[in-house]
Amino acid sequence: MTQPLPPENIYGHTKKLRYLLDRLARLQGKLGRAPRVLDFGCGNGEAVSQYLIDQGVDYTGVDFHGPSLEHAAARFAGARARFLSSAPDDGPYDALVYSDVLEHLDDPAGVLRGHRPLIAEDGWLIGSVPNGYGPFEMEKRLGRYTGAGWVLTKAHAKLRRVKHKLRGTDADAAANDALPYNAACGHVQFYTRRSITQTLRAGGFAVTDFRKGCFMGSSASVFVLRGRPVMRANNALGEALPGWAVSTWYFSAEPVATASPDGSERGPG
Repeated sequence: MTQPLPPENIYGHTKKLRYLLDRLARLQGKLGRAPRVLDFGCGNGEAVSQYLIDQGVDYTGVDFHGPSLEHAAARFAGARARFLSSAPDDGPYDALVYSDVLEHLDDPAGVLRGHRPLIAEDGWLIGSVPNGYGPFEMEKRLGRYTGAGWVLTKAHAKLRRVKHKLRGTDADAAANDALPYNAACGHVQFYTRRSITQTLRAGGFAVTDFRKGCFMGSSASVFVLRGRPVMRANNALGEALPGWAVSTWYFSAEPVATASPDGSERGPG
């Protein structure tokens, strides 16, 4: 029996999980078997890995942050799930997953080109990125410029501790706060829909499906907005608003010929 998905948060995390799981289920239906999944930037495994593994896929998670990788391996590794510090060379894989990863890379197109030979010709790349000029990133910029982001983050953490103490869930909260996370690796890419499409194309992938995530989601939002009705409204607004006005995007892409530096097309390898 599969485990339930976590309660939605202001970042639309569960909406993103549903998208990833739906695409993998569609891929499984297309293949007629459980897909081989390579998840780049899997982190500590708590946010995405465990839910992908729970679907019975053949899962490999890759991350270079040692503490996160150790936690993921200790918690979620098994007969059909492993965690590595670098990309393996045992392709092809049916799906490459990049869940909020590309915005952290100095050369995302180069990384994609390096990973391109690992995917089967009928495989899918499935991912998510923040809108580089949407409410989430704008809120973060405002927080950095004013110092309000740091203050609100600290205040929110304190309120969480008080809430868990009142509810008698201090141990669970402390365990969650102690999870390893690569906080030093910030965003260096700020995508528009055009630029993420171009990046994927330069890496050897053509977008076949593009969806909108949530509307809001950052330090101020998580401090002020709370409760399930608000989370549902946040996701619904993400669906109703134009793509440039939302905080996150989800996408799928298929492998194609990659662009050479001179602008010509070339196949993998």
